[in-house]
Order: sequence, then structure tokens, then C-alpha cells
Amino acid sequence: MKDRLDSLVLFLLSLFLRLVLWVFSSVVFPLFYAVPFIEKFNIAGASNYPNKLVEEVVNAADVTDICHAHGYEVQEHVVKTQDNYLLTIHRILNPEFRSSTIDKEKVVYFHHGLLTNSELFLLGETTGKCLPFLLADRGYDVWLGNNRGNKYSRKHINLSSKDVKFWDFSLDEYAIFDIPDTLKYILDTTLAGQLTYIGFSQGSSQALAAFSINPQLRHRVRLFVGLSPPLIPRSLSHPVARFLVRSSAELLYCIFGRRAILPFVVICQKLLGPINYMRVVDRSLIYLFNWKSKRINETQKQVGYTHMFSPSSVKSVVHWFQIINNKRFQMYQEEISRLYASLPSLHGKLHRCAPFPVQVIEKMPMMLMYGTDDILIDMDLTQQKLKGNMGDVTLHPLAGYEHMDPLWADDVVDQVFTPIIERIEELHAFTNSTGKSSPDSKSLSEAATVFPETNATSMYMSCMGKNLDVPTSKLSL
Repeated sequence: MKDRLDSLVLFLLSLFLRLVLWVFSSVVFPLFYAVPFIEKFNIAGASNYPNKLVEEVVNAADVTDICHAHGYEVQEHVVKTQDNYLLTIHRILNPEFRSSTIDKEKVVYFHHGLLTNSELFLLGETTGKCLPFLLADRGYDVWLGNNRGNKYSRKHINLSSKDVKFWDFSLDEYAIFDIPDTLKYILDTTLAGQLTYIGFSQGSSQALAAFSINPQLRHRVRLFVGLSPPLIPRSLSHPVARFLVRSSAELLYCIFGRRAILPFVVICQKLLGPINYMRVVDRSLIYLFNWKSKRINETQKQVGYTHMFSPSSVKSVVHWFQIINNKRFQMYQEEISRLYASLPSLHGKLHRCAPFPVQVIEKMPMMLMYGTDDILIDMDLTQQKLKGNMGDVTLHPLAGYEHMDPLWADDVVDQVFTPIIERIEELHAFTNSTGKSSPDSKSLSEAATVFPETNATSMYMSCMGKNLDVPTSKLSL
């Protein structure tokens, strides 16, 4: 009886939300046709930029423009997934390094979070606050990935992005197709034996999901770095967010449809202009997640928020709500019956959704960096799930950091980027000296004997001076 009453309440609330969305589509949406007029006459308000770089990045149309503003070149590559989606990925090129002089084993891959794209890692207010550029300056071959459906990957061999079927994907497809196919393409292109994977938020979670179901893929990752990794996010406390999280999948599809979620956000950004849009995003984050963002200055917000949103499927958001509700890192739970969907207790008796078995991941060096004030991260639960690999995991709690701070905090270079670079170079130095890809504690002790310097950069330079070339075995993905 209680389940039926809850369903009735959720249904009535959904009607209210549908009414709001109808008013928006019938009254507000037609105003979007005035966007060209607004942009032409700058009615949205002129923005004051502190310097030319900020202005160029804020007004950049894509990754190419952002990289050019910072003085870097970029290549666009297209990955065809096994289920026929076409994903555009980006390769950062430092004009000071020729491809022939780059160590083929120094490959680093970045993957973005939910509702974002590859631009996310290039949105520092200065070049020195963009980790991909810092690594490119050190001779690393840097790649940036994209999920299906976002700004750079709205293409399929057979389907149009207007088709509902095109948007029928979630974390399952990211883990089964997007991550493995992208990493395989990069490793085949660079001829590298392994790479370093750096993921932010969902970019970390979907990597762990991919590693958990693909043993061969795990052997191709030298180091995994998870920035704000929400394996099983905490339950949201805001009433609106809590209502959505607890709603059934069918109800959420009734409210938001079955294609892209919140597609009008980009148009709202154009209407409001960079400054007003930044303020709206800032207040929205406070309202929904209580993120004060005190460690991110106004200029950084202006740069970051402008490019932060990119479309994804409604189904991918519904999938996260299922994970939060079930407190279980699992695959998407299909509704086996409309009748049982309204009776969760019976549904659970008939169907147990398959997990992403992250507990099977072993001997993979990891760095997990998370804010102590990040309400989405439950690190105790994450450690329980990764207990089989905890001997190879380094935890980096960041005092006072919230979810976005590991990307853009004022002290992010010292607190986040420097430890990552040192760890990457330490592993590369160790690999060049021993031929092993993942050292244990005894091996690290032996490496300290080979390299008397305690500084990881000195270790790296010692190896590069010897120009060692260690063969690596080819493992098919």
C-alpha cells in the first residue's frame, strides 16, 4: 500500500513538472529565435575580461579555438565504436615537440564527466592551470576523449541524433564500447604498450566500470587517476533532487523525454551572456548541491562555466539515479514490467541487475583525489568496493575541496596537478629502468637505489638521458 501511495505522490509531482516544462516550451522557447538579434546588438550584456586569453577562451567555439588561444595545435580523430557511434577525440600537439621525438610510451588520456566534453580539462584561467598543457610541455602525448551524444560525438553510422534510439545509452555503453574502443584506437595509433588514464567524476566511474568487465583492458593502463570519482554517489539532500532521484525511470522519461537532457541550456547561455550565465550556474550549484565554490575565483568561473555543459542522454542520468537509490555500482536496470515497476519490492524479487564488478580489479596503480567537502563522494564505500586493489591505490583527500575544485581551485596546481605529474613520471622512470609496468613496494625500494635522487623529475630525466627502450607486449583489447 505504501508503494502505491508513493507512486501516486510522484505522479502528481510529475504532472506539476510537466506543466512547468509545457509553459517553457510554449512561451519561453519561442524567444530563442531572437538569439541572433540579441547577439548582434549585444543586449545580453558586455563582459569585462581581465586579459586577452580569458576573452579568447570564453568566446571559443570549440577545442581547436581553445588550444590555439593557449598556443597549442590539436588534431581531431574519429573513433568508430563496435555499435557504430562515431566519437571525436582530440590530440594535443606542442609545437616545440616533433612526433618523432616523443617517447611512444608517454601517452596520457583524459576523460570528462557527466554533461561535459573534452573542453573541460582545457578551461583553466591560465595555461599553467590546464593539466593537459603541462603534460604536453613535458613531452607527453596527450589525448582527450568524448562520450557519445555530446557536442563532439552526435553521429552514428545508421541513426540520426533526432531518433529516440540514438539516445538509448547510459553508463553501460560508455563502459562496454566508448572507453575500450577509444583506448584501443589511441594505443594502435601511438603504438604504445600502455597509457595513463585521468578521469574526472563520471570519467573516472565509467573507466572503472570498463576495467571491471574487460580484464585485458586493465593491462593496458599504467596508471589510473580519478579526480572526484563518484563510484556510488551519496544521496542528494535537496527536495527537488531527492524527488527526481527516487522517481521511477518511467516517470523521469515522462518528465524529460527520451532524448537529450536539458538541450536548451546552451541557448540559455547565449541569451544570458557569459557573466549572467556564470551567476546562474553558481547559484544553481549552491541551490541543488550546496557547493559554495569558494576556492574557485570569479575569472575561473567565467572561463569554466561557459563551456562546462554538453548534452547527454536522459537515460544516462536515470542510470545514476538507480545507482544512488540501490547503493550499488550496477548496470542499467531495465523495467521488466509496468506492473512491477510500481511495486519495487516485487521487482527486486524478480530481477537482480548485473553489477560492474570493480572488486575484481587488481594490481592497477591508482590515484584517487577527492574533496573532503564533496557531498557526492563516499570514499569509505569506494574503498570497500576496491579492497582487492587497495594495495595499489593512493588516496589523496583534499581538505575543503568540493566536486569541481580538483579542476579549477586556486591552488589546484600545487595540490592536484603536481602530485599527478610526479606520480606519472615516477612510473615512467621505473618502467624504463626495469621493464615492469606497475611496481610493488619492494620494486620501488629497488628503484630508489637505481635512482638516488628522491625527486621524481630527476628520476625521469635520468631515464631519458639513458634513452632506454623497453619492449612491451601487445595485448588485444
